Amino acid sequence: MRAKQAILAGLVYRLKRGCASPYTRNSRRYCCAVPASDFHPETVIGDCWITDEEGNPDPGLSCSPVPVCRDAIGLLAGRMENH
Repeated sequence: MRAKQAILAGLVYRLKRGCASPYTRNSRRYCCAVPASDFHPETVIGDCWITDEEGNPDPGLSCSPVPVCRDAIGLLAGRMENH
């Protein structure tokens, strides 16, 4: 059995190719996700903020996190800066 990737709140993850959020209008810029809370090993879909690589939220989605499938979350891109 393969261990699942830890997905932690406050970290910026790139969305995998072909997995851009359907909620954003600018998927080239806002191609990352920041989990609203840590994903547990059994989490399949979790709430995430859709952001750019620096962790700046998509202005059209800045009121609420959106559901993102664990399988769409790729490599770590960085850490959120305190805004």
